Amino acid sequence: MSSRRLRWGLIGFVLVVAGLLGLNLGFGNQPILGLDLQGGVSVILQSTDEASADDLLVVQDLIRDELETLGIAEPDVRVEGSNIVVDLPGVKDQAQALEAVDVAGIVSLRPVLACQAGVTPNDIDEEALVGAQALITTDGLQTCVVGPPGGTGEVFERGSAEAQINQLTNQWIVAVDLRSEGQQRWNSLAAECYSGAETCPTRQLAIVLDDIIQSAPTVNQPSFSTGVEISGAFTEDEVRSLARVLNRGAFPVGVEAQRVETVSATAGADSLRAVFIAGAFGLIATLLFLIAYYRSIAIIVISGLAVWGALVFSLSALVSQSTNYALSLAGITGIIVAIGVTVDSYLVLFERLKDEVRSGRSPRNSGPRSFASTWRTIVSADLVSIFASAILFWLSVGSVKGFALYLGLTTLCDLVVCWFFTRPATILFTRRVAVEQGNILGLGGSK
Repeated sequence: MSSRRLRWGLIGFVLVVAGLLGLNLGFGNQPILGLDLQGGVSVILQSTDEASADDLLVVQDLIRDELETLGIAEPDVRVEGSNIVVDLPGVKDQAQALEAVDVAGIVSLRPVLACQAGVTPNDIDEEALVGAQALITTDGLQTCVVGPPGGTGEVFERGSAEAQINQLTNQWIVAVDLRSEGQQRWNSLAAECYSGAETCPTRQLAIVLDDIIQSAPTVNQPSFSTGVEISGAFTEDEVRSLARVLNRGAFPVGVEAQRVETVSATAGADSLRAVFIAGAFGLIATLLFLIAYYRSIAIIVISGLAVWGALVFSLSALVSQSTNYALSLAGITGIIVAIGVTVDSYLVLFERLKDEVRSGRSPRNSGPRSFASTWRTIVSADLVSIFASAILFWLSVGSVKGFALYLGLTTLCDLVVCWFFTRPATILFTRRVAVEQGNILGLGGSK
């Protein structure tokens, strides 16, 4: 390949990376820091009922899904003994944290006996509530007397509720799937309300969460096969809220907050400062060794790491802005490990270059030959790290997932930089006149 094409390809790649960095800095986009780096709130939840280990794992997954839906960056939800610990990075207000994790109420399905507007449950005569209960609706406009629970939200398939638009009426609806073991229970309630029986004279079936009626749709058919559609004069926000409630109904047990701890931003700043100091010390020591060992060609390593760092920053900012994954200490550990992977790529290439020159070939010919022979080795080594990261990301949760994400991301950046920067830079460097004359410092140039 001609030097002109290599030079323009190299310049073009550097300009693209610099452009991405400039755009992120210009728009103020940067990686969102995790709880251990920016502070936040940690909430310890305990089940209100007797719960098995499997029950706690189900609650853990459902709480994590709900928090990610709310847009909280990389919530760390884990089971510790009989408790569930929830770490919320960036959340400073304890009340806000409690509101965010208050997602584990059990949904119950109760036939509606009567409704009255403009009253509260306290206004209802308790003596008239034989086997029934007066509950207020979520909008606070009316109170309904409901019968005993006929089922729970576990009749619905976990995570299946979603907001949709009815194409015929152009109205918002909530569509939710029925579990095979819950279909009979739901259809029994539906048939009871559809017929307007004494136990459900209004033909309405209330969806109740934490003693508040979230919705009380009228049952318009006696049985359902695989799914249910709930329609009404809903706004988009109302149907999305109801969909979240139905998904919450899959919680096998209730949980409540036992302790709330605030991790100060100062502690996070101290951790971040320590990370930068340790990382800078290790990087500088590595670069000094490379300069002493490889001399002038080490400039490729220094500039390559700078380009790699800019690309990693831009992609990390993109990940933070488009997903719920924050940059935690575990993620920074993955980046530091990837620095070693990146430096290894240069070592493999430069050692091969030295061997080519020592065997009698000119540096001009050794440059492209060395890269061609080591590229497959570099790709194989990086793919091992990428595959391991992908498997670890898939199987793990919490901070381990953050480590796997950033290790895989930064290793992928190494492959991109190696091809579009290191390859042309090394070939162009070995074509310099001074190098051809034997002054390839650290490589034992030809005379």
